[in-house]
Amino acid sequence: MDLNDWFADLLRTSQHRAEARQRAHQTLESTGLLSKVTLHRFMCKRGCQIATVFRVGGSTLCAVRDYKYSPGLNAAQSVPEARAKNTLDGDRWWPSHVFDIEELAEWGDEAGMSMNCKHFRGTVTARTVLAACEGASPGKQNKPTILGVSVAN
Repeated sequence: MDLNDWFADLLRTSQHRAEARQRAHQTLESTGLLSKVTLHRFMCKRGCQIATVFRVGGSTLCAVRDYKYSPGLNAAQSVPEARAKNTLDGDRWWPSHVFDIEELAEWGDEAGMSMNCKHFRGTVTARTVLAACEGASPGKQNKPTILGVSVAN
């Protein structure tokens, strides 16, 4: 079975598309196949890989890495109830997400995703991600986008 058929089956048999996308990314990464479908990467100036854009099953997906905010920033950005429910450790460690970029772009020019590491914190729009992937094909990715240092965590 090829990867496109595999991904189509995964979407068809999953109750939630977000879970299917996450599972697809984890499987591709753990089996060493992610590089074969990667289109583009986003990195900070210090070399942290923040996001990987890949295409499988006709979908352009962006896997954004997990991150941990400083205690002060975390308290300013969220409430304890949300942190308890939505973080990996119940407080500051926010999980990775895999977005369908075309679906996100349909929400408008400002629709985007948070990209974070110790050196960068910001939002990158879906349209920016799609533009960065122009000319790339799975396994033959473009030069990475280097995100500037905007705010320290």
